[in-house]
Amino acid sequence: MARPDFRSQAAQRLSEERDLSPQIISLLSPDPHGKGHTSVRTVPLDRIDPNPQQPRMTFDEDTLRELAASITEHGVLQPILIRPGDEGRYQLVAGERRWRAARIAGLREIPALIEEIDDDTALEISIIENLQREDLSPLDEALMYERMTTDHGYSLRRLAQKLGKDKGYIENRLRLADAPAEIKQLVSLRKDTL
Repeated sequence: MARPDFRSQAAQRLSEERDLSPQIISLLSPDPHGKGHTSVRTVPLDRIDPNPQQPRMTFDEDTLRELAASITEHGVLQPILIRPGDEGRYQLVAGERRWRAARIAGLREIPALIEEIDDDTALEISIIENLQREDLSPLDEALMYERMTTDHGYSLRRLAQKLGKDKGYIENRLRLADAPAEIKQLVSLRKDTL
């Protein structure tokens, strides 16, 4: 009997649910052993570390509790994306809200796609995933763009192309990243601005 292709099923489900776009799925590498992509596996939550480059600086506790209640009721419907870390641990690439909510819900394990992903690709995936969410603050978005240009050497043109954004839009967000602390504080209080 043929082994089910969980990878393709997960990729399709993620794409359909808009949690990870086909653009993110295309960034994932094929299995080096020629067997296709890795499948969804269950991984202990306590072996997964958050991504230190997570673009989202704040997580709304109320929405995390709501997500935890949904996970308690229905389980984790979409796997998180992780990459191997040191000493048998893993690092989150995409799905930190699900990971946090699963912990709140008292789960011990979570379904995950495990991929060998370099730092630049991990950052791209994390950024694309967060940009697809409407609740990412303008300041988080600005700091994310700044990190990609400063720390990872992206040009404005390359960044705009990768993220499907207008170059002028990215320039404006980068101005926010360079704004005085008082302006950043005001923007962080009013997520609906800009």
